[in-house]
Amino acid sequence: MAPSRPTVFTVDEYDALEFDAVLVRERSVVCLDGTETARVVPLDKVNHVDADPETMLVERELPESFYGGGEYGFVDLDEYPELEQHLEELDAEEY
Repeated sequence: MAPSRPTVFTVDEYDALEFDAVLVRERSVVCLDGTETARVVPLDKVNHVDADPETMLVERELPESFYGGGEYGFVDLDEYPELEQHLEELDAEEY
């Protein structure tokens, strides 16, 4: 069963770290906890990211304006209403 929040397992931390959003990029993972700060973890230091598949977003769903975007990510949309609005705009474009 997937955790309620995206969870990152790193080589340097004993316990898993929970976040509101995790963005995977080419060489790093950006972890967001709902504040203005972000934690960036080099990809080679990440063992595993565990998240509910329902929270997965892909490239065009993660705009550059959302912390620089990402190749894919896992986001709790309740914490980021601006991203939910972006997704609604994308849905409107498809029709």
